[in-house]
Amino acid sequence: MKPRYRRVVVKLSGEVLAGDEGPLGAGGLQLYAEELRRAREAGAELGVVVGGGNIARGAALAHLPPVAGHTIGMLATVLNALALREVLAQGGVPSLLQSALPVPGVADPLDPWGARAALDRGEVVLFAGGTGNPFVTTDTAAVVRALAVGAEAVLKGSKVDGVYEDDPARHPAARLLPRLTPEEYLARGLRVLDRTAVTLAGEHRLPIVVFNATRPGALLAALRGETGSLIAAK
Repeated sequence: MKPRYRRVVVKLSGEVLAGDEGPLGAGGLQLYAEELRRAREAGAELGVVVGGGNIARGAALAHLPPVAGHTIGMLATVLNALALREVLAQGGVPSLLQSALPVPGVADPLDPWGARAALDRGEVVLFAGGTGNPFVTTDTAAVVRALAVGAEAVLKGSKVDGVYEDDPARHPAARLLPRLTPEEYLARGLRVLDRTAVTLAGEHRLPIVVFNATRPGALLAALRGETGSLIAAK
């Protein structure tokens, strides 16, 4: 079965990449390198925005000035993207790493045109450094990158099965919402994605799929519309 979406940006939380072996453990990195390889072989063109929460989350560094804390969080995403690039290379998957924060000799500067060309060539494009600005989440970075490269959807991979009506960790009876509009998401005050990301995606009619990325085969299932919750205009 072919993917529903051909060109997508996958947002991976740092916790997903970490696996069970620590911040840069082999298990999580190898799992997602394999997920990306399989999705690419199925015909998908893949951009990836990585989070950094397994290493450092700016909002958690309250003892530091916010700009410093958020910058540390953005640099953590560069570490994750660098590690993922190396594991992709070990599996024979070509990739391009671009960073919104300058890291000469490690990552190319952010370049939407270069990213589009790499996607056209079948390379996985890793976007690191968030948006390069403090006070902006990597969820919003994923939407911005998706719009810049002409992606058809954002796939948000985390440790939950999709969007619930309430926090399932605190309310086990909360129902999974298989589909809702951006307006419904915002009106309910849901928090699996930040409001700016959902608002921006809604304004540009960019679908967002929220899915559990910890299961083998989950990315391909999300690409096919077989799993997760869809946030999209009617």
